[in-house]
Amino acid sequence: MQQRTRTRKFYVTQVSSRKQPASQPMAYFFNPSHTILSAALAGGAGVYVWYYLYYVCQQPALYFKKGKLSDLVLNHCTLLRKKYRPTIWALNPHSQTVLSALRILTCRAMYDRQPITTTDGGTVALDWFQPRGYAKLPTDTPVVLVLHGLTGGSREGYCKWMCTSIAAKGWRPVVLNYRGCAGLQLTSPAVYCASFTDDVHLAVQEIHTQFPEARVFAAGYSLGSLILCKYLAECGNGTWKAAGSGISSAVMVSNPFCMHTSKVRASKPWSIEWLYNIGLAHRIKRYIVEHNLALSKHAELDMASIAQSTTIEHLDERVVCKLYGFEAAEDYYAAASSMQYIPQIQTPCLFLIAQDDPFLGKLPIEECKSNENTVLAVTPRGGHVAFLQGLWPFGTAWMDQVAIQFLTMCSDMMTRSDMTSQNQSDATQEAMLPSL
Repeated sequence: MQQRTRTRKFYVTQVSSRKQPASQPMAYFFNPSHTILSAALAGGAGVYVWYYLYYVCQQPALYFKKGKLSDLVLNHCTLLRKKYRPTIWALNPHSQTVLSALRILTCRAMYDRQPITTTDGGTVALDWFQPRGYAKLPTDTPVVLVLHGLTGGSREGYCKWMCTSIAAKGWRPVVLNYRGCAGLQLTSPAVYCASFTDDVHLAVQEIHTQFPEARVFAAGYSLGSLILCKYLAECGNGTWKAAGSGISSAVMVSNPFCMHTSKVRASKPWSIEWLYNIGLAHRIKRYIVEHNLALSKHAELDMASIAQSTTIEHLDERVVCKLYGFEAAEDYYAAASSMQYIPQIQTPCLFLIAQDDPFLGKLPIEECKSNENTVLAVTPRGGHVAFLQGLWPFGTAWMDQVAIQFLTMCSDMMTRSDMTSQNQSDATQEAMLPSL
């Protein structure tokens, strides 16, 4: 009897020892250290969201001279009166700038290329955007001319997405490809540069020849913004004989404004801007190598020294200055910088720039406040030709939406003005008719 009792006690002890491990996962789940870690992560996420909403998301600062254009912007450009909300996980200007380059992968574009021969035998091209389901548009449909940046072309992501936004509105988008860009052959020993506006003038003339009833708008990016700004100023000060610029209104995005200050900023060794400088210089050298045959016909170019160049300034001195007659790169930068041209613009313009733009030279606040035809919109963040938004930043950018809204506002204003003029003309003619 005693032996049976001992066996039973031993059996119970064994069962009890087997059940003990089952309670360990519960103890692990309620581990105090894990609870503290989860609470810390949740708290950190809350602080980050609070920082994002109250310090990162800011309304653009607007600088202008009070007038008709500024009143229209304040009343109708609602995006400029609201906070710009950059991608929450890409707040850094360099992350914005680099990620923006990836937008080239997320938009498909088809173009109908129209080559144009310049007066000196060079070749540029108008790439007419052809969206899916493209239907023939009326001849008076507004045209938007897009000017790309350094070493770019119609294939760039910002060009394709802007063209897509323009086409979605029912307008006609077209990209101007500079000499030797986007697969064009360099048919004369002359490259494009920020101070050379003849090709823009030729492109605007060609567009008006094809669509004489249509209004023409323009959007310039980075170097394209520099060229467009100088062109509009030259049309305003009488450099071009034709009356007016041929452009109804324009948007210029990520303009460096002061090329000298931008160059100084990009010349600091081992800075992020310096790395951009080296990367762009490499792309320019590839452009020169691609068109080596045409450029080698120019006796003043030293191809050996060009091959050894490591920065944009070196290449500007050895290529642009030689081809366009500047004594030094500083002379070229002085001739191309937009600061001096903004007060001369007579076309309604919006300048959109981010304060953290790695290529920004100087903000033209006083220049824009002295010209009622210009409005400067400055956001604290946005990078260079980026202004990404949303959790998925590879779609339509905030800069695309702002540009479309501004150009639409200008178009509507001109339509109302035309209708008013027509009504006044009709009333005058009726008054002149003899009574029956």
